[in-house]
Order: sequence, then structure tokens, then C-alpha cells
Amino acid sequence: MARLNVLQGRPTRQAQLWSLAAAIWRPSEKRDPAPWAAAHRIYPETAGIPGPRDPGLTPYMIPWSAAVHRGGYRRVVAVTSAQSGKTDSMLDIIGARLDQRPAPILYVGPTKEFLTDQFEPRLMALLDEADTLANKVVRGRRMKKTLKHVAGVRLRLAHAGSSTALKSDPAALALIDEYDEMMANVKGQGDVLGLVEARGETYADFVTAITSTPARGLVEIEPDDTSGLEFWARSAPEDLESPIWKLWQEGTRHHWTWPCRHCAEFFIPRFKQLRWPDRATPAQAKQAATLECPRCGGQHSEADKAWMNARGTMVAPGQRVEFKDDAPYVTGAPADNSTLSMWTSGLCSPFVTWGQRAETYLTALQSGDHDRIQTAMNAGFGECYAMTASGDVPDWQEIMERRQPYRPGDVPAGGLRLVMGVDVQKFSLVYVIRAFGARGTSWLIDNGQLYGPTEDDDVWSALADLMLTPVGGMQIEKVFVDSGFRPDKPELGNEHKVYEFCRRYSWLCAPTKGKDIQSPPYRVSKIEVKPDGKKALYSIDLVTLSTDFFKSLVMSRIRTPADQPGAFHVHEAVSEDYCKQLTSEARVVVEGKPIWVKRSRNNHFLDCEALCAAIGYTLNVQRIPEGVERKTALEAAVPDGHDPTQVTAPEPDRSKAPPPASRSSPGHGGSGALRGRFARHGSRLNG
Repeated sequence: MARLNVLQGRPTRQAQLWSLAAAIWRPSEKRDPAPWAAAHRIYPETAGIPGPRDPGLTPYMIPWSAAVHRGGYRRVVAVTSAQSGKTDSMLDIIGARLDQRPAPILYVGPTKEFLTDQFEPRLMALLDEADTLANKVVRGRRMKKTLKHVAGVRLRLAHAGSSTALKSDPAALALIDEYDEMMANVKGQGDVLGLVEARGETYADFVTAITSTPARGLVEIEPDDTSGLEFWARSAPEDLESPIWKLWQEGTRHHWTWPCRHCAEFFIPRFKQLRWPDRATPAQAKQAATLECPRCGGQHSEADKAWMNARGTMVAPGQRVEFKDDAPYVTGAPADNSTLSMWTSGLCSPFVTWGQRAETYLTALQSGDHDRIQTAMNAGFGECYAMTASGDVPDWQEIMERRQPYRPGDVPAGGLRLVMGVDVQKFSLVYVIRAFGARGTSWLIDNGQLYGPTEDDDVWSALADLMLTPVGGMQIEKVFVDSGFRPDKPELGNEHKVYEFCRRYSWLCAPTKGKDIQSPPYRVSKIEVKPDGKKALYSIDLVTLSTDFFKSLVMSRIRTPADQPGAFHVHEAVSEDYCKQLTSEARVVVEGKPIWVKRSRNNHFLDCEALCAAIGYTLNVQRIPEGVERKTALEAAVPDGHDPTQVTAPEPDRSKAPPPASRSSPGHGGSGALRGRFARHGSRLNG
């Protein structure tokens, strides 16, 4: 009777094995994961989009899944937002590999709960819904939550907190999901990626596929001369907290690129191109959000997204892309690399509208909660968060608008007190010279960079020459030199060289250190200094400054209208680099404490201007009465009661005139008007 029930009901164990063997030996059509999924995966009625799977909804994931399946790279990295199709693409890869080229697979999720509650049910749905896989699954006692036997090979599920699971089985293919959520060191055994890649050492074609939304990091944009596209630039490792972004920038740095519907030029969509009306509420932004083409300024609506996605393509720095016959045409090859990396903006997701992204971001911004703002940027747009989204900082173009009709090196008549701020790097001294006048109004006189190892004396001699030489008939009366070095910043110089220099010129120079918050904002204390390699101690006055107070003062001056007392002016030849450095940091308040966070890596001129502002504060420039100006040399030469416009200046003796000053300078990014006088130092230091 028992035998009859077996024959009439479930197949025998032997029959199961024969069925499994037949399924494994039946040849499968060779396809990339996307077309394989379209042919074999069918979502149930309970799914958000029931019916046959359509990988074309997320076309930006197709190149990534194809690269993982075909091999040729040791790592294939995908960075994008939440709700962008990452997990389904991973399932496509797993299904296509098990069906066509069965080999051991290791999947790693961030936590045990994520593994068992979210991914495993979706994996089982894949194994059940794909017609070519259902008969290749060994079911019964051998099937566990974290271990499946499919097509005669193991498919193991592990989480980042278990070093045992990560080291248990060899694998030909490894998939790491949400890498940024994983711990840097798994129970003292090493990082997740290192443990996983050790599992593939016995397979020549081993590939690790890694996906994640990014976390925190300071990332800037750089234009590519070949394509004209604006790519994410490589950041210094110390500027990045996001592990996936570090992996991504080590690779080819492909970006998902769209054609504009107006000019047909390609561009890379990102948060900064999302537009909504000024002062719109989150709800209003949701209804009115559009995307602007950075090439022509054309506006795109949500209805254009599907059209642009269908014609989008991955492009890396150094490649060209054109729009031909209603399709992208990419030429050139990315730089040689064993890591293929791809980034896609969350704006490309078909599952979340631009309006929803804008609403989420503005709601988080209004809350003032940096964790919510970070989530909106990371999960919503797939971009690194640098905590500057809510920071109060002007645009660099606002500083360009402060240009006045005077040349670098000239001191306008309103300039009464001349000061200098110096920021010390390991291989250069960055400086700003500024003149202050009535009510704290000020003018940029010169800025630049003196190159040379700051461990040596030559560059300090160049600084001494510069600060001791009169400018426009005026003498610099105070110099602050930043000595606030930190051991985690190897590019910074030796503070003892600053102390030695300031001791030598103690009547003119003072070393400074910054503190985030300090009351009063300016404090002088005497310290005992032991120079390197010497036994003798000496005393020196150290100025401690409130970083928040004086950087805030600079920003306040920049935002003072140009015709009002206390305005911040720059000369007619001011550089774009100087203006961008002055806006390189933003002030944000975290848990009631103000901090300054970087928007871009170079902030030296901002530090110098904060030092100048501190000197002006100590000189009480804000108390200089309005209307006080300096007499020019011509006015000083004319007796009172005479009209200076009627005085004829004598013609200079050209035969005795010195040769014109060289414009060659030892610096970069400044006007060079004063630095040209010290070109001899530049040639020696650069030579």
C-alpha cells in the first residue's frame, strides 16, 4: 500500500534524482542575465508588476549584470540608489549562471535578518518561477535557509557578521549586497571583501559582484575634455567614509548617461540638475519638479524619463558618446583596469518619480536632521553625502560679482590697514594680503602660493621678502601664520618651522591655532617651544582663534551689499580658483554645535581670509569712522587749497627706470602682482 501511494503521489527518491539529472544535462541556451530573465522569470499576481520580468525597466543595470556573467573582470561594482533594481539584477545573475554554467555561488548580505527575511524568500521565488530552474533544485532535508543545492552545486547565503560562513565554501561567483552597511572587520578576521575573494582563489574566472548605495564622502565633479561630460572626480581616500565609493573610484568609473530631448547632447543626471520653484514646499516641489540639461538648459519632465532611459548608455572618462539613429554610439575604451565600476543616479529609477525624490529631500532638509538628509541623498540619489546640503554658504559666482576696478597689488584709497594670512602646507605657503578700511570694509590686494618644502628655509625666506616689502606705499602691519597641524594630515608641514619663523619676526608675525568654538574668539597665551633637534626651550605668543567665529565673519562680509560699510571686495583680476576656495566649506549645526564641513578639497584661501579677518578684528577695523581714506602720493604732494587735478607730474627718467617686474611667480592661483617681485625664489624653489 505504501508503495502504491508513492507511485500515485510524490515521486520516489530515485525518480527525483533521475529528473534532476535530466534537467542538469539538458543544454540551456546561452544568454546574458537580462534576456535570460525576460525569457524565464515570471512574477506572480501578488508582485508590484506581475507577469514576465522586464529588465528594460532598469536598463542601467543590464551592462552590469552582463559584465558579471561574461567575466573578464575580477570585480564588477555598481553604485546607485535604493529602489533601482539592484537585487533583481543579482537574482538574474544567479539564475542565468545556475541554468547555463552551474558553479558554486556565494551571496553575502549585510545582516542575518536581511538575509533570511528579505533575500531568501526572493531567491526561492526565483527558483520556483523560472521554468528551467525549478527541476534543478534539491528540496527536502538538504534545503536550508542559507544553503541551497541547485543544478548539482552549492548556493550559499552568508551575512557580513559571520566570518565562519564567509570562509566556509569555495565559490566561482560571489555577490556582495549593500556593501556600505557591512562592518570593516569581521570579528578580527578581516574585511568582508577580502574574506569573500579568498573563496575564489581556486577558480580562474572568479568574479565578485558588489552593489550598494553610498554613504558619506567629499566628492567633486570634473569635466572630461574628451566627451564634455561632467564625471565624478577621484577623491582622496581620507575624504571618503563610503567603502563602495572607494571601490568604485578604483575602477573604470562608468556613468549612466542620458541624451537631452532638446539638444541631443548627452549628460549625466544628478541631484544638482533637479529643479523646483523657489521657496516651494515639499508638496509643491513634488508636483513641479523637472530636470535641467547642463548643456543647453532644456527642461525635462517625468514623462521624458522612459525615453531617455531607453537611449541611455554607460560612459567612462576618456570615451566619447554621440546620438546617432535614435541610439547612443560610444567610441574609445576606458583605462585598463581589473575593476569595472558603474554609477547611476537615483533619478533614473522608474519606480520613484523626480517629484517624490524632491519632496523627500526637502522634507528632510526642513527637519534639520542630518541623518535624514543623508538618507535622502544616499538612498534617493545614489550620491555621497558631505553634510553640506543644509549649510549656509554663498556661490562662488557671488564673489566674482564683488570685483572692483583696481589692479592686483594696488591698494584703494579706502584701504588703511594692510594684513596678511598664511596657511602652511608641506610643500608650499598659501597667502592672502587684504586691506581694511572704514567699518571693516576690505579689499583683496593679492593672493597666491609660494612653492618649496616648508621643512627648508628657502620658502620661508621668500615669505619674509614678500611680507617686508611695501605694497602700494603701505607696509603690512600684521601677519598670522597657521600652525594648527594634525597628525592625520600628512600633507601639512612642521609647526616648529612656523614657531621659529614667527620668533624671528615676532614684532610682525604670530603663530595661530584654531578651535571650533571659543569665547572670546581671540586669545593669546605664552607657550614653551622645543625646536626639533634642540634642547633649549623658548617662549612664544600663540594666538588661539575661534574657527567658527572668524569663518562666519568672512561669510557675513561676503554677503554684505557692496555699497554698504563692511563690504568684502576683490580686484578685477581675481581668479575662479580663489572664489571657489572661499566657498569650499559650509557651516552646519549638528546637535546644537556648529561645525564647518568641506564642499571641496581645497580650502586654503578661506583659511587665509579667516586669519586676515582675525587680524582686522584685533585692529578694531570695524570702529574706523566712515569717510576716512588714505591720501594718494599725488594728493600728499599738493598743498592744501590747490586743485590736485591741475598738478602735472614730472616725466620719469626712462634711462634710470628699473626693468619691469617679471610676471613669473612661485605661486599658483593668485594674481602674481606682488609675487612677480620674488620670482627668484620661485625659480630656485621650483628648480
